Amino acid sequence: MKTWKRVLSMGLSALITAGCSLPVLAAGDITEKEETVYVVLEPDGSVRSQTVSAHLHNESGLSGVADRSTLTDIENTHDTTAFTQAGEELHWDTDGTDVYYKGSTSRKAPVSAEITYELDGSEITPEELAGKSGRVKLTVKLVNNETGTIQADGKARPVCTPFVTMVAAVLGKGWTEVSAEHGKITGAGSTQAVGFVCLPGVRECLEGVGSDKLTELEDHLLDQVSIEGSVTDFALPDILIACATDAETLRENGFSGLDKLEGLDDDMDSLRDGMDELLDGADRLAEGAAALESGAAALVAGIDTLYAGGASLQSGAAQLQQGARDLSSGAAQARDGAAALQTGADNLYAGLSDLRSGAGALYGGYSQLKSGADSLAAGLNTLQSKGPELTDGIGQITGAVGQLYEAAGPDSKLMAGAQAFGDSLSGAASGAGGAVASLPEPSAFAPDEAHAADPAYQQLLAAYTGAYSAAGGMAGGLAELDSAYGLVLGGMKQASAGIGSLQAGANGAEGLTAGITAYTQGVADAASGAAQLQSGIGQLGASLPALTDGVDQLIAGSGQLSAGAGSLSQGNAALADGAEQLARGTDSLAAGASELLDGIQKLAEGAASLHSGTADLRDGASALQDGLERFDSEGISKLTGAVDTEKLPTLRAVTAAMRERAQSYDSFAGAAEGTETVTRFVMKTAGQEQEATQAEESAPAEEGLEHESFWQRVAALFGK
Repeated sequence: MKTWKRVLSMGLSALITAGCSLPVLAAGDITEKEETVYVVLEPDGSVRSQTVSAHLHNESGLSGVADRSTLTDIENTHDTTAFTQAGEELHWDTDGTDVYYKGSTSRKAPVSAEITYELDGSEITPEELAGKSGRVKLTVKLVNNETGTIQADGKARPVCTPFVTMVAAVLGKGWTEVSAEHGKITGAGSTQAVGFVCLPGVRECLEGVGSDKLTELEDHLLDQVSIEGSVTDFALPDILIACATDAETLRENGFSGLDKLEGLDDDMDSLRDGMDELLDGADRLAEGAAALESGAAALVAGIDTLYAGGASLQSGAAQLQQGARDLSSGAAQARDGAAALQTGADNLYAGLSDLRSGAGALYGGYSQLKSGADSLAAGLNTLQSKGPELTDGIGQITGAVGQLYEAAGPDSKLMAGAQAFGDSLSGAASGAGGAVASLPEPSAFAPDEAHAADPAYQQLLAAYTGAYSAAGGMAGGLAELDSAYGLVLGGMKQASAGIGSLQAGANGAEGLTAGITAYTQGVADAASGAAQLQSGIGQLGASLPALTDGVDQLIAGSGQLSAGAGSLSQGNAALADGAEQLARGTDSLAAGASELLDGIQKLAEGAASLHSGTADLRDGASALQDGLERFDSEGISKLTGAVDTEKLPTLRAVTAAMRERAQSYDSFAGAAEGTETVTRFVMKTAGQEQEATQAEESAPAEEGLEHESFWQRVAALFGK
């Protein structure tokens, strides 16, 4: 509880001490202005008259220096120096450093007073009270007229400019048994005085952020003060009110009599000396404790997240463990598959070697085939060219039919050779087709994931694809040759049949003619087939080099494939060993994740304890309390109270706004921009009018504005 009382006292006392130090009078072009506002009050506190006395000073002289004032009826109270005025701007016709002047204004003072009187518990006017006796209560209610609002905690909060206000009442004869709650009483007998130091309007600004617990702050958070006493033959007392935004302004320049009000000045000194340190220390404590509590809460929340992550880690470790085991099993299968691939690659190499031998033999047979086809075509062309001659030389043919029959008849060697060639060609075409069909398609050797990026494997696959395509082309060419040769053989058979007819009908003209016709047609058909045979053989010849080269590349690639398969087999063996080690490692990881989860649980429990401890730290703040104990003995304990921690931000906002208003308040009647201004207000009831008038008139004539006639009387009443 003491901690928060000090936090509250820190905020409130900052209002009292705001701007305690006046600016040091600077040399050069700095213009300084002191304003004293004199207000003469009626006995009920209403304003009878108001005068402002100003002192303008510039160490370098006032020639050409602009002043500003809203006063009317301005007159020089020190000498005959004249001035010129344009609106609110003044220029004093002097080279001197000081000008004293006064004027009038209708502007309302920042603090006003309402004074009421009671006699034996009943309110009474001061005129009615004069000369009566009984128990009298005099109440001075102070009203702060410098108010505004700020937004704090989501709503508008009232703020005011805090004016340190001194209220003093000089009691006349006949006052006894005087009491004054929150005030200081000095003197005895017929010379008693009562004094108060107040902060009018501040209590209302703190409503809801601690004012309900400010019973101990009544000595200073006052909007009204009361004096009670038994009075014989009542006479109106002299009531004096002085205020400014800081206590030093009241103390300096003629208000030194304040130190005669036993204890009031000491209270303000104690507050002024300690509040800056209190404010800084308590702010750091409040912010640090709040940050620590917030951080502890964030730690608890973070540990919850960490715990969830630990659970996910444990689950993920189990999945990784199973995956490592699957990888180990798969790596072993890959190792066995790589060995099988190597065996297949070796077999492919052997088969391709045989294919290369067959391709070589095919190339040799092609040369012979081409030579025979060329000879056959030439012979058939020759026979075809001789057809017309046969028609013209039937007589001559008769003798030669026998020779022709012997050379090209059905039983001739030519027909037997042609038939044998056709059989060989059909066998070669069939064998080539079977050989191509027995070869695996290139898609059978599509790379798996392990060889997808292997350049040697890709080169080998491309070579095999080319050889496979060339072999297919060769088989197709042989099939076309076989088909074309069938036409040739058919023609030759027709020609041979014609020769037989010639032989049979050599003795008859009709038979001979028919034989010649059949012979001619057969030769033409044979010549056409021979031309097709030549074309097919040419295509076959064009395909043979590609086939041979492709087979050579395929053989070289199969060797690389075999070697690569061996390396793959070895690599997969190493992979299998590594996967097995990984599986064992994931077993350890899973066990460690479980231990980590247990540790996070313990950390969460400890963080909860830390969070609870930070709350205790916030409430205790024992280190700061020890450092502030000395202020309790100097009057600070009077400004203690209690607020909820949730209201601290609002309290700070309100006190900061009031502090700023106090620091920015400068001139009452106007001052030029850049002028350093100090303003104070002095109010007194009509009973003091004579002394007040003397003070106003004599003040400008005395360096430093020491209004001794006013304050000396207060001091004298205290026996000084």
